[in-house]
Amino acid sequence: MSTSPTIHAEEVTTQMNSPFFNLVDEPWIPVLLTDGTDAELSIIQVFERAESIRRLNGELPTMRPTILRILIAVMSRALGLPKDPDDWAGRVADWETVTTKVEGYLAKHRERFWLRHPNEPFFQVADLGPAKGEPKGLGAFVADYPANVQMFTQRGPDSLERMAPAEAARWLIHTQAYDTSGIKTPDRRDPRAKGGKVYPLGTAWGGKGEILIASGENLAFTLRLNYIAPESIEAISGPEDLPPWERPHPGPLAEFDTPARPRGFLQVYTWQARRLRLVFDGESVVRVVLCYGDPLAEQNRRNLDPMMTWRYSKPQSKKLDTTVFMPGMVDPSKAVWRSLAAWLPTKAQARVEEQPQFKEPGVLQWIGKLASAEMLDNNFMPDISTFGVEYGPQSATFAEVADDSLKVPPFLLAEDAVDAASTVLAAIDDADTVAWYLGTYAVNLAKARGIDAADTPRTEAREEAYLVFGKLFKQWLTLLEENTAWSEARTHWQKAVKVAAFNQAKTMADEAGEESYIGRLIDVENKSWLNTELALIYLRRGLAKTLTLAFEEENHDG
Repeated sequence: MSTSPTIHAEEVTTQMNSPFFNLVDEPWIPVLLTDGTDAELSIIQVFERAESIRRLNGELPTMRPTILRILIAVMSRALGLPKDPDDWAGRVADWETVTTKVEGYLAKHRERFWLRHPNEPFFQVADLGPAKGEPKGLGAFVADYPANVQMFTQRGPDSLERMAPAEAARWLIHTQAYDTSGIKTPDRRDPRAKGGKVYPLGTAWGGKGEILIASGENLAFTLRLNYIAPESIEAISGPEDLPPWERPHPGPLAEFDTPARPRGFLQVYTWQARRLRLVFDGESVVRVVLCYGDPLAEQNRRNLDPMMTWRYSKPQSKKLDTTVFMPGMVDPSKAVWRSLAAWLPTKAQARVEEQPQFKEPGVLQWIGKLASAEMLDNNFMPDISTFGVEYGPQSATFAEVADDSLKVPPFLLAEDAVDAASTVLAAIDDADTVAWYLGTYAVNLAKARGIDAADTPRTEAREEAYLVFGKLFKQWLTLLEENTAWSEARTHWQKAVKVAAFNQAKTMADEAGEESYIGRLIDVENKSWLNTELALIYLRRGLAKTLTLAFEEENHDG
């Protein structure tokens, strides 16, 4: 059985190895090409071949946003940020010109992209180490093999004895974005240490909420869409908004004062929430030092992260005595179409204490502006993906990784698309209410055949309804156009939901069988009888209250 080499404590303070594995020109980024094949490319190659790359890949879905945000930072610094849609079009129209500027920029900063370096390793601190003890095993930063929650891994423990530099680079970047909270061993110089520990400072920034990627037909188009004009969407940037490879090397201590005030969204995209050091044995990574870096509070950071969703928080607003918006909550059990409200224009949002329930993510607001300025093809629908992590107790472990996607007509994202967005939001409300009524119908069928503990039938009925409604919703959404008659669109939607609901109700009644058809007395005192026929009457009554447009047309036809 092979074992990893022992790293002695005296070796922790420095690692005077020659520079090795430069991310600019060494392949480390997994991609899916437009011809369906896989490849692994360097940063330069990704830009050179962006028009033939379908999307980024990685060991976990959450690697896609972490790598993309680095590429966006590189592109934004190489080209400079646009002022408006017209300026944007001029900067990104010719991809060969984009690539040439990126190559020049990376040549200037190439020395800061060494994965191993005696003084300034990428996203690391060269002499990071605890006062005593040894660096940790690789499981400390590999999220698909957490030390105490190994539920969604396909790894064996032997895979963590040695790691190739390409994979180590991906986990390094992922850890800076999604590392868990919990007690960590500090660097020997960290003033936050108490008894050889630093107590929980929260997850890394990406773990605070949902990150969105708006994608096009290839990576070049995706990078264009996410290359924003900050002034046009009230995002913060400026001369001091520099990624870590353009700033002085931070060293082991926190770079920013507490609370941290980033200078702009590019800093947040590349935020150094941790201090790390990869420990090499030859050309393999065998250990890791992982400490807290710069914590970043999540209250009211929308203008610093245009790729996140944002929700109004009544508890935080009350606590801080000011209006507070927090990152959107990650819910792996909820299909993305049901969360579409968080993507749509702020003006169309329902109000909570006179505040919008959500604020539209900056990158989607930007796409809406591109659509309004006629910078996008009429038939183009961005594929919007959402990524997040659900953590375990105290956010100290990984519980589940969430990712989902939905194609959305870009005109829906425009600031003035209030009627269109309101129609879509109402359609989602229709689906939620009808799913609730179908759950109640399932409970009534269960009661009619003598089953009182009916939580499982309710849950199963609602899940089945959402699966069907989700397919219908995606089809309906693709039919919407900017000049659609919205009342007619809502009627069309409600008719489709009505048919689907009654089809599901019939299937459920057939499965409930003769016992439910006959029914039983469920309340002796009030002599209440319940059977399939009565359950269907109650369901129809609820649907008629919800799907008023569909039922009005039915009554008119009758």
